[in-house]
Amino acid sequence: MTSEGQSSAMSQQLAIAFFGHDWNESTVIKRANAFMAHGAKVTGFMFHRVRRRATAQPKWNNIDLGETHDRSYAQRLPRLLRGLVRAVRHWPELRSAQVFYARNIDMLFIAVMAKTLTRSPAIVVYEALDVQPVFVGNRPINRLFRWAERRLLAACNLVVVSAPDHMTEYFQRIQGYRGDWRLLENKVADDPALSPATGIVQKPAAAPPWVIGFFGVLRCVRSLEILQHLAAKLPDRVVIHLRGQVSETDIPRKRLEELTARYPNIVFHGPYSNPHDLAGIYGQIHFAWAIDYIAAESNSRWSLLNRFYEGGLFAAVPLGRAGTATGRLMQERGFGRTFDEPLEDNLVDFFRSLDLETYAAMRARLSAAPRAMFVDETDTRDLLRALQARSNNKQAISSRAAAAMEPRV
Repeated sequence: MTSEGQSSAMSQQLAIAFFGHDWNESTVIKRANAFMAHGAKVTGFMFHRVRRRATAQPKWNNIDLGETHDRSYAQRLPRLLRGLVRAVRHWPELRSAQVFYARNIDMLFIAVMAKTLTRSPAIVVYEALDVQPVFVGNRPINRLFRWAERRLLAACNLVVVSAPDHMTEYFQRIQGYRGDWRLLENKVADDPALSPATGIVQKPAAAPPWVIGFFGVLRCVRSLEILQHLAAKLPDRVVIHLRGQVSETDIPRKRLEELTARYPNIVFHGPYSNPHDLAGIYGQIHFAWAIDYIAAESNSRWSLLNRFYEGGLFAAVPLGRAGTATGRLMQERGFGRTFDEPLEDNLVDFFRSLDLETYAAMRARLSAAPRAMFVDETDTRDLLRALQARSNNKQAISSRAAAAMEPRV
């Protein structure tokens, strides 16, 4: 049997109880589907959030823990406790799981409590794709959240992060975490929907105007302000494409409507399907916006943004902020262009003088990069292999301990 076959056979037996904050959320769907694609059995213990668009039911066996709301901290604890009760009612599924995989601090709380209450032998994995602003700072609420997280980290067997700086700058430096961890970057899922685009990447229309794509969950007000400034200063040389779900808590729909009405070169195209629409939407742009200011001096500085990987796969040249993890990665690999502050002025200068030869060279470098640099070809498989090994090792230790306690005749 090949190593691929051995990995598949091994992961087929891995039973994962996946604790997710929202089974409608794209990154939760992406992770659960990737686990199943590599043969793992996934049972979801997940909340849901009401969204404008109806979404398909999850492909995995899902136990709905109830409804939650974004950033509603005051309402969250009672909902978490009700969710915990619902989860524990399904104790046979919890007891049969080898891995409790928890996304974010809320779900780690439920996972750890469920493990304790059901006496499950599963290993506990905490996946933290981002460091939320509430964990950074010196206010009482920040210290309380960090204290709670440290208590829960003590029950974890592994922490999974999407960027090395999350571990070094936050978990190790601020939280004092010294346990095991693993990097699982925000790469594009290796989905059959990508196959038509893996050969020849669609080229955008001739430039100028240069088309910049700002895709994903649209909540970064500062990014929108910078792009608005760029559109106003260079109306004939720059077009901005906005796509995705709008976080109306941050960017009210009325503001977005006024912005697109005022500037003809800013266009909002609405939501898209990931990964099915990626080739089409990135094929229409020259540059991918890989800049974020939501937590400008903490998580935004430490993260490796999804848009870097998506844009890179389809040769959309990334635009990054200097001094960030994404910016460093771009510079190390020679991809795209990073900008110092003030970004507004420096971006205007760049696009005002950009010529076709310079752009073609940047695009060619991206096109020549290995596909695995942007696509999760083996990352999830390798994680499952590591989790299987940990689970087997824990079971072996438990068996030896039980045998040692048996009375000798």
